[in-house]
Amino acid sequence: MTGGDQSQNGNSDKIPPRIDDEPKKVHTANESDNARQDLHIETRIERAEARTEQAEMRTEEAKSRTEQAEMRTEQAETRTEQAKTRTEQAEMRTERAETRSEQAIRDSELSYRRLFEATKDGILILEADTGRISDVNPFLIEMMGYSHGELVGAPIWELGLFKNIISNKARFEQMRERGYEFSENLSLETRVGHKMVVEFVSNAYRAGDRNVIQCTVRDITERKRTEDQIRGHNSELEHRVAERTAQLETANAELKSANIELDAFGNSVSHDLRAPLRYVLGFVEMLRKDAGSSLSPESLTLVARISKVTKDMENLIDDLLSFSRLGKSKIQKTEVNLNKLVQGVMSDFQGPSKERNIAWTIQPLPTVHADRALLRMVFVNLISNAVKFTGKQAEPKIEIGSVPGDEKETVIFIRDNGAGFNQEYAGKLFGVFQRLHSQSEFEGTGIGLANVQRIILRHGGRTWAEGVVDKGATFYFSIPK
Repeated sequence: MTGGDQSQNGNSDKIPPRIDDEPKKVHTANESDNARQDLHIETRIERAEARTEQAEMRTEEAKSRTEQAEMRTEQAETRTEQAKTRTEQAEMRTERAETRSEQAIRDSELSYRRLFEATKDGILILEADTGRISDVNPFLIEMMGYSHGELVGAPIWELGLFKNIISNKARFEQMRERGYEFSENLSLETRVGHKMVVEFVSNAYRAGDRNVIQCTVRDITERKRTEDQIRGHNSELEHRVAERTAQLETANAELKSANIELDAFGNSVSHDLRAPLRYVLGFVEMLRKDAGSSLSPESLTLVARISKVTKDMENLIDDLLSFSRLGKSKIQKTEVNLNKLVQGVMSDFQGPSKERNIAWTIQPLPTVHADRALLRMVFVNLISNAVKFTGKQAEPKIEIGSVPGDEKETVIFIRDNGAGFNQEYAGKLFGVFQRLHSQSEFEGTGIGLANVQRIILRHGGRTWAEGVVDKGATFYFSIPK
């Protein structure tokens, strides 16, 4: 192998570049540059498009904000117009209010003027700074007899008319400083010399732009005269009351003394009358035992009659003493169950009830606040009368019950179908010794119903009766609740 071959062979792995490869590389580089340029251009275009879109969006937003601003502007203009409208309405209302206020002031001034001219009290208006009279009402002119011109314009203290009220300027200033002043029983003389007693009231206030004092003069002459008459009558009445009180005190002292004497007399009568009566009864009994068999029937009848009359006299003395003591005994009120009280009283009448077959009707009775012992005496007397006055009835009936009274009292009644009485004489029933039946018809002393009335009156109640001859009677009494 030659050297050239060796060289060729030795560099067989290194292929020399071909001449036509250089343009290819340049072309590839250009393409790369172009691609980069194109990419850069596209990026710039995209960025431009993005900025364009952003600009368009900002433009849209700007348009939207502009539209919103225009809307707010329109709303503001609307509100401004509404505010103007409300302002105009407020001004109109203010004008109307001012008009009404002015009208109210005019109405008030008119009402005051009418009152000023129509009132039946004298009124004068004074200027507070000067004390001059600026106005007077018609009633003051009529009351005092002066003309309007004679009073208006003059200081009040210079008018002799009011010399007893405001005698000088210092007195006026004192009244002005006080603001309000009231005086009564002041003397005032009219132009014709008629004297009167007046009530004077002054009241300072502001009228518009000036201070005034309103003075009211009221004629109280008649009222004063009436008060004096009343005081005179009261003084005379007090004098009469004092005299009457002295008379009552004297009468009470005399009555107390008389009661003491009456008690002594009653005790004396009880002793002095009972002793002879006991002697009479004793002698009669001795006569009946010693000579009874030798006495004729007529004599025995007389002896029996003497004995009976003597016993009746004893009963009368007992009843009179009981009646006199009722007014002095102290009432001890408790809660009294009338059902139990009547049951206890009924035990005293079991004998007559069985013998005569009396039909009893006893209703449920209430509880009352009363003196139990005295109330028992009431029932004993009334039931005793019912038993006695039904003595001639073949079928005697007695009823005890209560009837509705007013809210302040309890009303109890005892009714029978006995002899009854003439209602015309009902007022006499409760008097001492007042009898509507003879002693021969029905026995008794005539004290029982008087005792009943006295007991009930001491309780603050009342008694009354209703009756028909031969058809029975009903006796009522009330106990305050």
